[in-house]
Order: sequence, then structure tokens, then C-alpha cells
Amino acid sequence: MEWLLAMGYGAIGGAVVEVVVSSDRVLAWNAARHQARTQNQSQPAGPGPKLTAYIDPVSDVVAGLTRVLLGAVAGLLFHSQVTGAYAAIVVGCSAPTVLRQLGTARLNSAFELQAGPPPETAAAPQEGQA
Repeated sequence: MEWLLAMGYGAIGGAVVEVVVSSDRVLAWNAARHQARTQNQSQPAGPGPKLTAYIDPVSDVVAGLTRVLLGAVAGLLFHSQVTGAYAAIVVGCSAPTVLRQLGTARLNSAFELQAGPPPETAAAPQEGQA
């Protein structure tokens, strides 16, 4: 897949994750409002919790843009392995986890190269030696 197209689909995957997370927050707010209104039947219903108790616009927008950017980066890094639009979107959805694992694997291999191979614990006797 072309790298630019894979980046676009990866960004869409990141946006899909952000929409799901935001939807969960709005649904939690909705449930809290319904619970507050039905909790005290004897008293008049209060206004319930505010939406800003569940959504912080500045941090949520920054987190959403970060997810979209990570999706695009994952699409770029894996564009040669991705063969279709759905696969590129899935790579974008899983971008934070995939990139974290890729970074950890590269760090581990870099540490192994720097430190050398692990020491032999017990040398096995060779044939002819007893």
C-alpha cells in the first residue's frame, strides 16, 4: 500500500478509537444524569452532573490529536505490510500498543547489542571429554 494512503487510513483508525472513548464518556455522563434524576422521587429532580465533569475539552482534544497522529505514524511504519484499507485502519486503532511493543523490542535488541550475548552458565562437556 502507498505510504500516504496507509497514513491516512491509520489516522482514521486513531480517530475511530477517539470517537469510541468520547462516546463512552458521554454515555457515562448520560447514565449519571438519569441516576441523579431518578434517585430521589420525593424531591424535585436536580440538574444532575455537568458534562464538564466527564469531558475536559482541552485535554480530550490533545489526546484525540495524539491518537490520530500515532495512527498515521503506525500507518507509515507498516505501509509495506498492510494490504488493504481495513488492515491499515486496524493498525491505526492499535497504534499506541503496536508502537510501544515495537519500541520495546528495538530497545531490548539495542541493549543486547551493547551488552553482548548473555554469559554461558555451565559449559557442556564436549564429545571425547569426560
